Amino acid sequence: MFELLKVEARKAVKIIDKHNFARIFTHYDADGISSGAIIATALIRKGIDFHISFLSGLNEGVECDGDLIIFTDMGSGYPDVISSIDADVIVIDHHYPVGKIQPKRDFAHVNPHLAGLDGSFELSASGTSFVVAEEMGDNYDLTAISLLGIIGDKQKIIGGNAEIIRKGIEKGFITEKEGLRMISGKVRDVLRLSLEPFLDFYSKEEELEEFLNRIGIEDDKEFDELSREEERRLANGIALRILKMNAYPGVFETFMGKKFYLREELIKNAVMMSEVVNATGRKSAHSIGFAICMRDERYLEKGMDLWRDFMKEIHEEIEKRRNDVKEGECIRYLIMENGSFTSPIASVFSRYLFSDKPFIALNIKKDGQVKVSARSNPIMAERINLADIMKEAAEKVGGRGGGHSVAAGANITADKVEEFIKEVDRLCCI
Repeated sequence: MFELLKVEARKAVKIIDKHNFARIFTHYDADGISSGAIIATALIRKGIDFHISFLSGLNEGVECDGDLIIFTDMGSGYPDVISSIDADVIVIDHHYPVGKIQPKRDFAHVNPHLAGLDGSFELSASGTSFVVAEEMGDNYDLTAISLLGIIGDKQKIIGGNAEIIRKGIEKGFITEKEGLRMISGKVRDVLRLSLEPFLDFYSKEEELEEFLNRIGIEDDKEFDELSREEERRLANGIALRILKMNAYPGVFETFMGKKFYLREELIKNAVMMSEVVNATGRKSAHSIGFAICMRDERYLEKGMDLWRDFMKEIHEEIEKRRNDVKEGECIRYLIMENGSFTSPIASVFSRYLFSDKPFIALNIKKDGQVKVSARSNPIMAERINLADIMKEAAEKVGGRGGGHSVAAGANITADKVEEFIKEVDRLCCI
């Protein structure tokens, strides 16, 4: 299966080799930014110039200037947009392909779903981008950057992801050890600010202090310096707290087991680097995250500042919105007006606070457009495919939708919110 993907990757490289300039469009989250950085780095090493832009999606189409257009972490769900481009086009994506693309010129579509791999769990866009970069030359150091998307999209270390990490370890760019896969910092700050796992300690200082006293860990100790015994006690404490919160049991595998460190990157803890890069995207400072992925030290401090602000804002938004969640027959949903960070809120609510039904977060913007983020879990995905539901429900009200079986999204208009929610609820009940 992996070989099938490499065949299409080689086709992409042949197209790239015809050009001395590439126009890159990529998504603005950790997976998208790291994907763009992987392709950009590989292009630089081949002496090919590029111009990169970060987008939330392709709903409005794109202004394509150049004879080679590369999409990373997007494109597979927009056959009409891709088909309309009069240039050589490469799509490097892991979202489920929708419809048939009819290219005007040379075209390569590198997507795990087209090679028998599940892009929802087994290979991220950053991992798919690495497959292309690997065919472009000696780019094994970029295995470390691909980890950012794997972690950011909460994928599993199986299939293509496992193969890429194996290569990174073998070449010495990634190291691994057993432990809690969490952010870096003082223990108290890690537990208070963490979103994966979400522990609900943000404004509960006394509760946090009592928790740490009970398990016998000093609050000002560096998290990355905990002993194996301290990590074991902390893991047990976290597990008990999460179970009491009504969390989906599968979240444990997200942060327990192996943790990864990146030998040559500006931030050594892979989870921390993924979080920082993601925060820059969510704070509309995509170029900062991109620069960190490109190992430009000048932007590291700014990236860390943006991450701290982002984490505080997310936790405050969670506290503000948790009592506004409504329940349908087969879904839970949250309607926000000019809210912030729809996707992270949907992820936390669906995984830790309201894990019994698919969770739909809708953010109504001032311009009348609505961004929708839908989340479930692998058990629900055996019965409910959110990518299909978002597509069908959005198209019924004149919008667009798609994504993965467990994490999908849509764009609709404000006047269609109630109709959309009813349709999503109906489809989830079937």
